[in-house]
Amino acid sequence: MPAILAAIVVAAGGLPAATAGTAVEGGIPQPASSSNITWEACPIQVTVDTAECGRIDVPMYHAEPDGEQISVGFVRIPAADPDAHRGTLFAVPGGPGDDAYTHIGTQDHLLQWPQDMKNEWDMVAVQPRGLVGSTPLDCDHEPTGWDPLRANLTEPAGHFQAACEIGTPGYTDSVNTSEIAHDLDDVRAALGEDTVSVMGVSYGTHLGSTYATLFPEHTDKLVLDSGSDQNRTWAGTLDDQTDGYTGALHDFLEWTADNNDIYGLGETPLEVYQAWSRVIVEESGTNPTVVPPPAQIGDLPEGLQWAGQPAADILTATGQPQAQLENLFRMVSAPGASQAASTTLVATHQVLPQPQFWGELAAIINGTTQLPSPEEQIEAQADADPEALNQMKATQAMQSMVICNENRVAADPLRVPGALWNNFIEQDVFSLPGDTAAAGINCAGIEPNAPDVDINGDALDVRPLQIQGTGDPQTLYRTHRPMAEAMNSHVITVDGPGHAQVGVGNTVVDDAVVDYLRTGTTAVTAAPSRPVG
Repeated sequence: MPAILAAIVVAAGGLPAATAGTAVEGGIPQPASSSNITWEACPIQVTVDTAECGRIDVPMYHAEPDGEQISVGFVRIPAADPDAHRGTLFAVPGGPGDDAYTHIGTQDHLLQWPQDMKNEWDMVAVQPRGLVGSTPLDCDHEPTGWDPLRANLTEPAGHFQAACEIGTPGYTDSVNTSEIAHDLDDVRAALGEDTVSVMGVSYGTHLGSTYATLFPEHTDKLVLDSGSDQNRTWAGTLDDQTDGYTGALHDFLEWTADNNDIYGLGETPLEVYQAWSRVIVEESGTNPTVVPPPAQIGDLPEGLQWAGQPAADILTATGQPQAQLENLFRMVSAPGASQAASTTLVATHQVLPQPQFWGELAAIINGTTQLPSPEEQIEAQADADPEALNQMKATQAMQSMVICNENRVAADPLRVPGALWNNFIEQDVFSLPGDTAAAGINCAGIEPNAPDVDINGDALDVRPLQIQGTGDPQTLYRTHRPMAEAMNSHVITVDGPGHAQVGVGNTVVDDAVVDYLRTGTTAVTAAPSRPVG
């Protein structure tokens, strides 16, 4: 499998349907810790030899400790150098819905944790409730009493929640960050740890800061890698990402143009965009509608280059309307054509946050590397892991419940027409998530009901460390300040593209994080970009 597929294929769990409380045999390690833990064989995505996997029972609702119970799984990687052991680090994945077992337990994961971190800390990742590996949401049902209009248009999220309630009654309202933070603390207690350090990435910064707010007495160091404004959770965050991904696309196009001697796709970002667009037309029958990059003098026809940058600015201003008009005409002339059907377009959107794969993406565009179709990717994944489809379904359900249960941003009815046009006609993968979220379509039928935890770092003994990238398309740099102020974080600004900054080959960042975990402080406030391409 090409390395780029690791960045674009959804990580599927393939976890055995283990029953909490069942005795485990067959050579599975039984580390010393609470008798409340059921130790079990690790799932197939865990490839680190020293990994230990277990699970505990927790309340479905922690406000009702004697009520119905669910199961929460976790993976622990003991410190590689016991003589240098400093403590336990809870590594909290993103998403919501990213797989915790893969996060620290897969040898060739996208994030490669610093060796000193692995040497000196036991690393633990807790599988969020709702996913396979903990008690998964079961939504593969058809609720009765729903007419097609409500189910598909006016209340699609409510219809989906009703399906989940058939398979897992009473569970959906409990799938939220506050309950998951309590699950983390239950695992901490079961492992016999008085305090743990926490390192959250992306959504994991929301979960990590929530944990530290609720349980400051059990929090040692706190690393927040790529945070955002929790007051814009979640519709605002998704809407912000439209500009973020568009900016990241332009960064990629500029980088590819700068490396034209390698990839041969064009000497200007707009020339690369046009080459990229031609591939998408060939694959899908129509062109992308995302905003093209600004034109340069070299993009003007030879006879007009004398007009200089003002003429190029006119070309820039007409770029997106022209792309949208071309897209409409192509779809009219080829019914059924959809830009979202382009494998290259989807791969581009998914790979942009990981610039270490930009070279492989450019090779896909110029035809020297071939990607399998989405169907082939899913088939290959299912062959390798029969439970992959169940994992993907649970991930979708868990993410939907967290986003809709916690949404703090009111729907904007003025965004509805554009969102419907995008959803049913244009299908622009860059703007569709933000459009449907801002219009309230993606969560229609679910009223937010999760506990509001206003994050606050005042009770922490050690000041948190927060790391933010200036070119991050998912957690935009301009949105990080409210979290930093609420948690009183020391901020390291990373100059350059990419989402998630720890474990991606940036030695300045990795060394600063290890230094902080050892000492509780770092003098670093700025770092150069990670390796690109």
